[in-house]
Amino acid sequence: MNLTYKIAALAGVAVVLSGPAYAADPIRIALFGFAADNAFTLASLEGLKEAAEEAGDVEIELFDGAFDADRQFNQIQDAVASGRFNGMLILPMGYSSAVPAAEEAIKAGIKFGSLEYPLGPDPTTTDKFQVNGMTTFVGYNVGSIGLRLAEATVEACQGRDPCKVALLVGSRSAAQDVPKIEAFNRHIAEYPSIKLVSTQDTLWGRELGLKVTQDVLQSNPDLDVITSFADQAAAGAEVALTGAGMNVGGEGVQLIGLGATQTAVAAIRQGRWYGTYVELPYMEGYLGGKNIIAAMRGQEFEPIIDLETRSPVGAAIATKTNLNAHPDWSSKWDG
Repeated sequence: MNLTYKIAALAGVAVVLSGPAYAADPIRIALFGFAADNAFTLASLEGLKEAAEEAGDVEIELFDGAFDADRQFNQIQDAVASGRFNGMLILPMGYSSAVPAAEEAIKAGIKFGSLEYPLGPDPTTTDKFQVNGMTTFVGYNVGSIGLRLAEATVEACQGRDPCKVALLVGSRSAAQDVPKIEAFNRHIAEYPSIKLVSTQDTLWGRELGLKVTQDVLQSNPDLDVITSFADQAAAGAEVALTGAGMNVGGEGVQLIGLGATQTAVAAIRQGRWYGTYVELPYMEGYLGGKNIIAAMRGQEFEPIIDLETRSPVGAAIATKTNLNAHPDWSSKWDG
């Protein structure tokens, strides 16, 4: 099946997929991404494209959120006003900030869904919709992410007393990170031998991951574990550690990331990293797209999908052990 790509000025990147003709008008889905050049957004877009290609007669347009919640809000409102879309999916920058715009879309008869994070006041509520009229949610409970990373940190600290841990978050003020940090700290506090020596912002990036790790090592040269809320920041931390002449993996510093990127999975298989929380942005876009399309066509679908329960390695955290048990699985994204 042929795919035709178009550029939509100002609005974003439009991807139109041709396929079998249907009597009804084409389904037009807007994807409001984190940012147009963001690897997670692009992986979600690829999954959505696959769902659209399979269904046929579906058009997709990506809106560049530029990591700006206000911009994303305005984009949704403008897209609703345009009358061009009958389906919308959002990778939300905030849980509550996009709700009024989502409600406008739903009131206009648009099938609306969220990916990665739920919409509503409580980011840890994922077993029911918090916005009336939502069509689908495909993603994760952020509280569970923080807990699973804490559990992996405890495992990585086995045999080390004290065990000095640095936590690299995206941003301590970010809506998606606050519940993760709270869940992480609450679990770690149950283990007196684990000392959380530093919590640093990295903006989920490699460069800041490297820099803040260099800073942490100045006062904590005997660090045992680095747990990160992004594989990209963990990759930067690894560069800082090796640059300081420290061993990574084995008896050295244990690294734990979030994302299950190709970089992280390779590092875990090689024994350099301890693990990573498994996120599946491609599957988010694919399943979210299938649900919107099914809703439009009156077909049955599963409205709420917690992807932690769908991990392809059988656990929330990918480790060398469970990756070895699933040798054929490979990540569909990197960053």
